[in-house]
Amino acid sequence: MNIFIEILGYLAAICIPLTFLPQTIKLIKTRNTSGLSIFSYSIYQLGGLTFLIFGILRNDIPMITCQTITAILNFIIIGIIVNNLIKQKNKEEKNV
Repeated sequence: MNIFIEILGYLAAICIPLTFLPQTIKLIKTRNTSGLSIFSYSIYQLGGLTFLIFGILRNDIPMITCQTITAILNFIIIGIIVNNLIKQKNKEEKNV
Protein backbone atom coordinates (compact mmCIF):
# COMPACT_ATOMS: atom_id res chain seq x y z
CA MET A 1 0.00 0.00 0.00
CA ASN A 2 2.83 2.41 0.82
CA ILE A 3 4.42 1.92 -2.62
CA PHE A 4 1.04 2.71 -4.22
CA ILE A 5 0.91 6.02 -2.34
CA GLU A 6 4.46 6.85 -3.44
CA ILE A 7 3.67 6.05 -7.08
CA LEU A 8 0.53 8.17 -6.86
CA GLY A 9 2.55 11.06 -5.43
CA TYR A 10 5.17 10.86 -8.16
CA LEU A 11 2.48 10.63 -10.85
CA ALA A 12 0.94 13.85 -9.52
CA ALA A 13 4.42 15.39 -9.34
CA ILE A 14 4.81 14.74 -13.06
CA CYS A 15 1.29 15.65 -14.23
CA ILE A 16 0.82 18.97 -12.44
CA PRO A 17 3.96 20.70 -13.79
CA LEU A 18 3.17 19.32 -17.25
CA THR A 19 0.03 21.47 -17.27
CA PHE A 20 2.21 24.61 -17.17
CA LEU A 21 4.71 23.44 -19.77
CA PRO A 22 2.64 24.15 -22.94
CA GLN A 23 1.66 27.63 -21.69
CA THR A 24 5.25 28.43 -20.76
CA ILE A 25 6.62 27.26 -24.11
CA LYS A 26 3.95 29.23 -25.98
CA LEU A 27 4.72 32.39 -24.00
CA ILE A 28 8.45 32.05 -24.54
CA LYS A 29 7.87 31.73 -28.30
CA THR A 30 5.16 34.36 -28.78
CA ARG A 31 5.62 36.74 -25.82
CA ASN A 32 1.85 37.28 -26.12
CA THR A 33 0.39 37.62 -22.63
CA SER A 34 -2.91 39.23 -23.55
CA GLY A 35 -5.66 37.57 -21.61
CA LEU A 36 -3.38 36.38 -18.81
CA SER A 37 -3.91 37.72 -15.29
CA ILE A 38 -0.82 38.72 -13.32
CA PHE A 39 -2.99 38.56 -10.19
CA SER A 40 -4.06 34.94 -10.80
CA TYR A 41 -0.55 33.74 -11.60
CA SER A 42 0.84 35.59 -8.56
CA ILE A 43 -1.70 34.04 -6.19
CA TYR A 44 -1.02 30.62 -7.72
CA GLN A 45 2.72 31.19 -7.22
CA LEU A 46 2.18 32.15 -3.58
CA GLY A 47 0.12 29.01 -3.02
CA GLY A 48 2.69 26.87 -4.82
CA LEU A 49 5.56 28.27 -2.79
CA THR A 50 3.58 27.64 0.38
CA PHE A 51 3.06 24.03 -0.69
CA LEU A 52 6.79 23.81 -1.47
CA ILE A 53 7.66 24.91 2.06
CA PHE A 54 5.05 22.47 3.41
CA GLY A 55 6.63 19.67 1.34
CA ILE A 56 10.11 20.54 2.58
CA LEU A 57 8.93 20.53 6.20
CA ARG A 58 7.29 17.13 5.66
CA ASN A 59 10.25 15.85 3.62
CA ASP A 60 7.76 14.90 0.88
CA ILE A 61 9.90 14.39 -2.23
CA PRO A 62 7.01 14.18 -4.76
CA MET A 63 5.51 17.42 -3.44
CA ILE A 64 8.89 19.16 -3.39
CA THR A 65 9.59 18.02 -6.96
CA CYS A 66 6.17 19.04 -8.23
CA GLN A 67 6.12 22.45 -6.59
CA THR A 68 9.71 23.28 -7.54
CA ILE A 69 9.12 22.59 -11.23
CA THR A 70 5.73 24.33 -11.20
CA ALA A 71 7.20 27.36 -9.40
CA ILE A 72 9.97 27.68 -12.01
CA LEU A 73 7.51 27.48 -14.91
CA ASN A 74 5.08 29.87 -13.22
CA PHE A 75 7.92 32.28 -12.45
CA ILE A 76 8.83 32.34 -16.15
CA ILE A 77 5.19 33.12 -17.02
CA ILE A 78 5.01 35.90 -14.42
CA GLY A 79 8.32 37.30 -15.64
CA ILE A 80 7.07 37.52 -19.22
CA ILE A 81 3.79 39.11 -18.09
CA VAL A 82 5.64 41.71 -15.99
CA ASN A 83 8.10 42.40 -18.81
CA ASN A 84 5.22 42.99 -21.22
CA LEU A 85 3.44 45.27 -18.73
CA ILE A 86 6.62 47.35 -18.33
CA LYS A 87 7.07 47.57 -22.11
CA GLN A 88 3.44 48.59 -22.53
CA LYS A 89 3.74 51.28 -19.85
CA ASN A 90 6.96 52.64 -21.40
CA LYS A 91 5.31 52.70 -24.84
CA GLU A 92 2.31 54.59 -23.45
CA GLU A 93 4.59 57.13 -21.73
CA LYS A 94 6.45 57.79 -25.00
CA ASN A 95 3.17 58.37 -26.82
CA VAL A 96 2.00 60.98 -24.29
